[in-house]
Amino acid sequence: MAAARRAYRADAPEKFHPLSRLRASVISPRQLAANCFHLFRNACLAVASREINKQVARRDAQRGGKPFRWFTPEEAAVAEALARIIVPSDEETPGIDEVGVLGTPAIAALDNLIANSCERQSLYSRGLLSFDRWALHQQGCKFAEMPAEHQIAMFKAAEKIYQDTTSASRIRRSLHRLLAIALVRKGALFAAELYQQIRDDCFRVFYTSRVSWIWLEYDGPPMDKGYPSLVEPR
Repeated sequence: MAAARRAYRADAPEKFHPLSRLRASVISPRQLAANCFHLFRNACLAVASREINKQVARRDAQRGGKPFRWFTPEEAAVAEALARIIVPSDEETPGIDEVGVLGTPAIAALDNLIANSCERQSLYSRGLLSFDRWALHQQGCKFAEMPAEHQIAMFKAAEKIYQDTTSASRIRRSLHRLLAIALVRKGALFAAELYQQIRDDCFRVFYTSRVSWIWLEYDGPPMDKGYPSLVEPR
C-alpha cells in the first residue's frame, strides 16, 4: 500500500503537487510592483476627483425636471455643443441640428439614451461637468460659451488623451493614466473618458433619424408585417 501511494505521488500531475498551491500564491516582484502602482494611481484619482464628485452629487439631486429626463440645463448645453462638433452641418450635408426637423430633437433623443443607461449616466455626469471645468481653467468660461474653434481644439485634445490611455501598450497606458490624474482638476481626464461614448451616441442619434434616411436615400427599416403588396407603395 505504501509503495502504491509513493508511485501515485510520483505520477501525479503537477497541479496536484503539495507545493503547487504555494507556488501559485507567490506574487512575482513585477506583479507586486504593478499592484502597488494601480493602488497608488487609484488613491490619487480618488483624492483628485473629490470636488468633481461633490458637484456631480449636487447635479444628481436636480435631475428629473423639465424639459429633460436626465440632463440638467448646464449639461444639455455642453452636450449640444459637443454634438455639433461630432456631427456638423454644412451647405450640402445635414448634421445633428437638423435631426429635429422631422422628429425628436437630437438633444432629447440623447437624453433618452442616457436616462435608460446607468453606465452612460456615470460617464456623462462626470464628463460633461469636466468639459466645463476644463474650459473654465483654460478660457475662463464654460464650454458652450467658447468660440467654436476652441471647442473643437478641446474635443480633439480629449480624443488624444483617450487614445493615449486606451490604444498604447500596457506600460504606456498605465503611464498616461497616471499623468492624466494631474489633469483631473482641470477636467481633461473625465472629458476624455466620455469621448468615445458621446461620439457613438451622437452618430446613433443622427443615423437613426428620418433626416439622415432622406439624405442617404434610405427607405427606413422593414415594416413589422413585411411587404403585404408588391405593387402598392408602403
